[in-house]
Amino acid sequence: MGKSIVDIRNMGDALRNTGYKNIESAVSEIIDNSVEAGAKDIFVILREGVAASGRKVVTEIGFLDNGEGMNADVLGSCLGIGASTRQSRKGMGRFGVGLPQASLYACPEIEVYSWQGGVENAQKVYLDINKVKDGEQTEIEDPIQEKIPDPYAAYIRYQTLVGVYDFSQSGTLVIWKRCDRISPKTRVPLTERLEFSLGQKFRYFIHDGVSKIKIVCDENPEVAVDVAPNDPLFLMEDNCVLCDPAEPKLIYKAGQKTTIEAPFELYSAKGTGTGEVEIPIKYIDKNGVPMTSSVLVRFSIVKNKFYDETAFPKGTNPGTYKLGKHAAKMEGISVIRARREIDFRRFDFYNVINEPQHRWWGCEIIFGPELDEMFGVSNNKQYVELKRVDVNDLDPDENDIPPIWDQLATTIIPTIKAMYDQNEETRNNTRTFNGSNSPSTDIINIVENDPAAVDLDEDEDMEEPSEEEVAETGKEELKELGYENPTDEQGIAFINNSVNFVYADKGERSPAFDYKVVLKTTVITINTSHKFYTSFLSKIYTNAEVKITFELFLASLIQSIRKTDAYQLAENDRLMTTWYNRLNNYISEQLNPRNIT
Repeated sequence: MGKSIVDIRNMGDALRNTGYKNIESAVSEIIDNSVEAGAKDIFVILREGVAASGRKVVTEIGFLDNGEGMNADVLGSCLGIGASTRQSRKGMGRFGVGLPQASLYACPEIEVYSWQGGVENAQKVYLDINKVKDGEQTEIEDPIQEKIPDPYAAYIRYQTLVGVYDFSQSGTLVIWKRCDRISPKTRVPLTERLEFSLGQKFRYFIHDGVSKIKIVCDENPEVAVDVAPNDPLFLMEDNCVLCDPAEPKLIYKAGQKTTIEAPFELYSAKGTGTGEVEIPIKYIDKNGVPMTSSVLVRFSIVKNKFYDETAFPKGTNPGTYKLGKHAAKMEGISVIRARREIDFRRFDFYNVINEPQHRWWGCEIIFGPELDEMFGVSNNKQYVELKRVDVNDLDPDENDIPPIWDQLATTIIPTIKAMYDQNEETRNNTRTFNGSNSPSTDIINIVENDPAAVDLDEDEDMEEPSEEEVAETGKEELKELGYENPTDEQGIAFINNSVNFVYADKGERSPAFDYKVVLKTTVITINTSHKFYTSFLSKIYTNAEVKITFELFLASLIQSIRKTDAYQLAENDRLMTTWYNRLNNYISEQLNPRNIT
């Protein structure tokens, strides 16, 4: 008698190590199913529990949609590994492993409810991988009729200020139970990660009104989030990042102001080229017949009014403000299959070594399912095999069909270079570091370089870095701050400063101040979005002398603390953290006093 090809009891751990990159990718797979089922509304429902540490964490996630639902036959197969419920290549579905594969990445137990002709007809199937390992579950049992669990039943007809979400006629509910591999584990950062990623991956479906995605927390329904398009090309008028020409340093969401607009536009070359290019791609179909299909490549570039010297005068760095910081997160090339983003990387089309200018253009590659093999789409739709191939690695029998990378590179590489050059010209060297210091830095340099002022505890045996190391490190720091093409001399000048002051938007929740030691210099960062800056520093800085005095005060404190790092670094870290927290709490109380009687 033969043996089973697969011993399912011994595959429990293997089935959970499904190769998903992160929780966002696993969630996206479930959303794929909902979109494929024609769902107009999709809820991602986060349910919290208490971890062993005592803090609240997300322990269960429900996915509710009002798609067409599944009949008993399809529902009975949906949790089987490799038993596809989506055989067509016309849409996003292809491989049929998404639901169980993605679910097991996040949790050991899955429940699926689905209904047609009314939620009262809901039927349920489940998979518990721990029971499979113990031999208690050997098959996906036939669907049984069962009511939607109470925590989720409240969402079947969900009333909001803008209307009612109705899931009662048809739909599906997937529940990830006892989630043990979610990162981040807490609600707020998890919501932020999902909002960013789902908005990017499903931007076309949201933008076109095909599907809406809402993230809700069962215990905090008031903080529900409507996922907006997160367009790496910054072209969509309903994008999560829009800008006002009158306030180029700020960003807004659609509907917040009437004067806001997309900050990028389709690229229009001064010489040749355009923002949308159709590239004919040669490939061999499944029957071995040579075929051709079109790939659409779209290019965008930042509008002058959000990048030039009018928006950011000479000496300022656009990358340190809201738009630049978000654009840095979207730096790369987006690959779209069937209007869903599959991958987002550089794909060897350009190299980046700390060159922030690349954040100011966008590119996406759009192809149809017939080119899946050419692009090497993974079975979990997380990536494509789009990379430069060495000529020696090519199959000699397929030399008439160039690799997909080669077919695209002749358009993409020169266009990226042209956009990069155009942006450099627009800025006209406004971000070139001129080597001049602030008055505060000059004062500190004079004092610190005075032999009579050397600290008694300073380590005189500290190894002096080489001039080459100083130059290279200084240039890297300047590039990180957004300065273009710094020279060796400028890098050396930066490092040789005892203190360098940096003003940057680090987010409202980050500390008011921070510092780091880079070779011989201390880089002190003042957070321009912290309430200490917005409510105090920005107002007193109108007086140049006051600004200098405050910078000297801050530098004297940080330099003094720094001198003791050698023997009490951990204590200093705790001190700074405590100071940051107290400052934040004190200012919060000042701005929003409590009514204490």
